Amino acid sequence: MRTAGRMKMGYYPTPPGVVEQIRKCFSFPREPFTALDPCCGEGIALEQLASGSHAVTYGVELDEHRAGAAQDRIQNVLKCGIEETRIAHQSCSLLFLNPPYDEATCEEDADTKTERQEKAFLRMTVPYLVPGGVLVYIIPQTRLSAGIARLLASRFEDIKVFCFPDPEYDDFRQVVVMGVRKTGNSLDEGLALNLQNVPNRKLKPLPETDTAQYSVPPAGPLKLFRSTVIDPEELAKQMDQSPLWRRFYAMTTQSALKLPRPPLPLHSGHLGLLLAAGKLDGVVGEGADRHVVKGKVTKVVSRVEEYKGDVLEQRELDRYVVSIKILNRNGEIRELT
Repeated sequence: MRTAGRMKMGYYPTPPGVVEQIRKCFSFPREPFTALDPCCGEGIALEQLASGSHAVTYGVELDEHRAGAAQDRIQNVLKCGIEETRIAHQSCSLLFLNPPYDEATCEEDADTKTERQEKAFLRMTVPYLVPGGVLVYIIPQTRLSAGIARLLASRFEDIKVFCFPDPEYDDFRQVVVMGVRKTGNSLDEGLALNLQNVPNRKLKPLPETDTAQYSVPPAGPLKLFRSTVIDPEELAKQMDQSPLWRRFYAMTTQSALKLPRPPLPLHSGHLGLLLAAGKLDGVVGEGADRHVVKGKVTKVVSRVEEYKGDVLEQRELDRYVVSIKILNRNGEIRELT
């Protein structure tokens, strides 16, 4: 990848005109369905793809600024990498996948191997689709390798491949692979061979008219969609919505901490302990006797040295001194110890 591409973290957003042509290939259900973009960027493509439908949209974006922009367009956004998520399997109706174009490390054994991002993202996200769910997979035409072809042929059926229309195709020679998720994972060898030849073929561009070649199935909201990375802002939002936090707040407010009335009158010893503990700090009394009281306990250490023969013995003795400061109406401070 070029240096500019690395600086963008392999981010090449799908042109709006191409998204609109992709959208024309689908018929959406009247019931709610789920749409996931694992590399959602600023959320523009998924918002456009799902506009006017009953989609519940989900997006994942690693870049902080793009994730912030996506939150204004997509209903549920995680700010992390796809490998740092936990998403319910077989839950998504539509998977829109335009992965970054680079290489990722794949630790299959002791020898370090490389797996292109295009294949890595496909492998990680295919399990999220429900059987009958629809895939939209956008990659450069030359990147449709034998490994990707076999993965597609074993997981999907009714696969169609189109190239971007001109002039968008000239930028990165991108193609759109669409297919329907199989119930099982049986490899169609003939389909795999056909897909392997895609890099060497001249492809038809995306259709410009409404063709509705794929029906997106309905599906309920994802039961699991969260990041394994702790985001302080997201954590604060979740805590604010947590009933446990509201209960904790109610238990620690001043009204909740109000001391109950004792069953018997307090003796002077009880009062001294309460004053020392600071439980009676504040304004007390009425009228001319109104004053502010503040109690505290200070540890005082005294050292004793004593020779026993040629040995010097040192001891430290701790004692705790209770002091109470009183501020009267005239601004005078008295200290009781």
